[in-house]
Amino acid sequence: MASSPDFVNFICEQLEGLGAVRSRKMFGEYMVYLNDKPVIIICDDRPMVNMLPCLEELLRSRPVQPPYEGAKDHYLLDPDDRETLREAARLAEEVTPLPKKRAPKKKETAKTEGPPPWDVVWPRQMQPSLSDIGAWVNNPAFEELLLWMGEAYGVEPLVEFSRCSLDKGWNVKFKKGSKSLCVLYVRQGWFTAMVTLGAKQLLELEPLLPTFSASFRKLYEKTALFNGGKWLVVDVKKPEQLEEVQRLVLMKAKPAKKQV
Repeated sequence: MASSPDFVNFICEQLEGLGAVRSRKMFGEYMVYLNDKPVIIICDDRPMVNMLPCLEELLRSRPVQPPYEGAKDHYLLDPDDRETLREAARLAEEVTPLPKKRAPKKKETAKTEGPPPWDVVWPRQMQPSLSDIGAWVNNPAFEELLLWMGEAYGVEPLVEFSRCSLDKGWNVKFKKGSKSLCVLYVRQGWFTAMVTLGAKQLLELEPLLPTFSASFRKLYEKTALFNGGKWLVVDVKKPEQLEEVQRLVLMKAKPAKKQV
């Protein structure tokens, strides 16, 4: 099972502030680079790092396994342990040499079609407002979800910039305390919502799967488990897809109690 681009984007976001972070698709999986040095490989939504001597003390309690058949064992990182993930990447970057550059191949200039990318229209130094994002999405489901999150949880949307090459640009996050409720990735005419459910929440969800759409059930089946949970990434173009995202968020956290 190939890794989810949104999961790779999440790992890149965890490393922001350490230096230049980018990702690259390689043989169907992904490599994450810090300051142009390969530090983390992601296979089947599993972030892993080489078993370097400098990481032995930090990661001695972490499980080890090969990222793919025939490869050497790597330390398996916990994506939810942000501090350890960042420290492992920092230490690995210090001892990893820069890859040798290959001579670039000559390519014909491709003609661009359609509108410019989201991160070009709104670069990092120009933060869009929620109205700007709503105009780009241009789908009533976006405004409905923002209103619903405010009414159900009393939370304000956070507009943050992601520098990961897979989904570069401004996105919208909802947090209840330190817990992430969902992340919205901006598209033109629609948006993508990522909701992370743990093992206990999956036990609640699975008996209800017949009440979800066929497309969601297919998405659920192809999404790999990670630490017993799943990173569910739903494209929201229609009202029924919005409703399914709301149901997932309700499984993740109970709504705030309304004041009488």
